[in-house]
Order: sequence, then C-alpha cells, then structure tokens
Amino acid sequence: MPRISVIIPVYNVEKYLKKCLDSLTAQTFTDWEAICIDDGSTDNCGNILEEYASKDTRFKVIHQKNQGLSMARNNGLKYAQGKYIYFLDSDDSLHPQCFEIAYKFATENNADIVNFDFYRQKEKITEIKLINLNKIKTKKTSNPVFFVCNRNKFNIPFNVWTKLYKKEILNGIDFIPDIHFEDFPHTIAILAKNPKTILIDAKLYFYTLNLNSISFKNANPKQIQDFHTGINFIYEFYKKPEFKKELESLKRKFIPNILKQQLNRCIKADKSIQKEMLKAFSEELIDLNQKDLISWRGHKLKRFFTYLRLIKKGSI
Repeated sequence: MPRISVIIPVYNVEKYLKKCLDSLTAQTFTDWEAICIDDGSTDNCGNILEEYASKDTRFKVIHQKNQGLSMARNNGLKYAQGKYIYFLDSDDSLHPQCFEIAYKFATENNADIVNFDFYRQKEKITEIKLINLNKIKTKKTSNPVFFVCNRNKFNIPFNVWTKLYKKEILNGIDFIPDIHFEDFPHTIAILAKNPKTILIDAKLYFYTLNLNSISFKNANPKQIQDFHTGINFIYEFYKKPEFKKELESLKRKFIPNILKQQLNRCIKADKSIQKEMLKAFSEELIDLNQKDLISWRGHKLKRFFTYLRLIKKGSI
C-alpha cells in the first residue's frame, strides 16, 4: 500500500496537465499513488492520463461523467489506499521535495495535518532550488483554527492543496457538491476536529494563474449563494458552546475576509446582474447577522457600514 494517495480532479486542463503529472513523477519521495479523476473532460485530458498510467502503475485513472470538482474529490477518496491524503489541482504543480518534506514532518510528529506555503501567482520562478530540511522552521498546534487568516508566515489558508492529511482526519466530512469555492468550508470544518497540525514555512506548491478556472469566471449570483452555503456549513460545526472562542476568532478574521471577496464580486459584476447579486448578498448578510456572525471587529469601518446598509435595505 502506498504511503500517500494523491487525489487529482481533472477537467479540460490539457494545457497544464503534463506539467502537473511530471511534477509528481519528479518527487524525491516515491511511495505514492495518484488517483486521477477525469471528470468528463472534452479535450485530450483523458488520453494524457491513460498515457501516463500505461508507463507508471502509480497512476490510476477513473473516467466519470462531469460531476464537478467536489464530487471528483469525494469519489477519488473512495479509491485511496494511502495512510496520508493529498489533493492536487491539475492546473498546478509541486516542488520536487513536497512529499519528502511533508511526510517527514507528518510522521516525526504523528501529525494529522502538515500545512505548507506556496508560490503565489505574481512570483516568477526561474529556478527550483532544493530545500535544506534542517533549516525549515515549524509551528505545532492542536488548535489550528486560530491560525486561519494569520498575517505571519504561520498561516493556514483556505485551500486544501497546501496540506497533507492523515486519512482518518477526513472521515465524515465531504466536499459540498455543486458549489464554487468548495475548499474553504471543507478546510475550516476539518479544523473543528482540533487536528494535531504542523505548520512549516517552506514553499512546496506552484499555483498557476488559470484564467479559465472558477475563481476567474465572470461574477454571478450563484457565487454569492455558494459562499453563503459554505459559511453556513462551517457554522454548523462551530455553533456548539465548546467552540465559542474558535467561532469568535473566525468571526473576527475569517468572515471579514470572505465578505470582502463577495462585496468586491458584486461591485465588479456586470450591471445587468449586479442588482441580483446585491440582493443575494443582502439576504446572506441578514442571515449571518441573525446568527451573530457579523460585528465591526475585523472589518474596515466603511465596508462594515456598507453591510449594515445592505442589511437594513434587505430587511425592509
């Protein structure tokens, strides 16, 4: 059985796919399997996956009708045999020592999650330098939710691809089907289990600016509704009395970040749908306010008063 199972949802990323798969075969840690979920691709992705699988038995390919990223990940997990799980986006790539480093810190600390840094889209990478493992700085915690949206190097971002997970910690929490931005509710929900987490300051992932990805698609009301669905999903985990401090932390640091993104999408939306988007956002704000998830803390005052006006307007 492989020690790491890599779940790779694939949908119409022919331009990027080989670079992604090559970054797997270049790993210094070799005991992995790749569960490649071809989610109904209409380009050449299916053939590329089969080509790699024919040359390297560590690649397993599953073809399915298009069900979306969340279901591709959920379905991939059903086939995973490894003790540790890693989610890789098929338009991105890995540092060659990614698994070596993450697995080392996971096993040495019996960690449930190893969280690492990534190269952001504006950074130009001209040369991939090997990392001295002895110089990597780390932070250990059993309350990782307090590191969400931190403004220092020990920060836990919303995405799943900066994390190596012990398989058991994922049990019972699926990705929400049919929504955009499915990473953030899944990540924050997992952290409610208070997993033993190692944060390392090494950059082990290369994020690709893919203008065809969901993040860069034209704004629409469903995106606002999906953000709302994600926040409500998280709220169900943290509304219990024992999570009072954690919920307050999310309220001050996480919720303002998400609401800022949604407001910006509304502002930048095409005039033909802007009114509909603001209506959806107003309905969300009213709901979150009733759940006591909105306060002035963590927001810029100008933005906070905008939310208050939308709440008042929507409740009339």
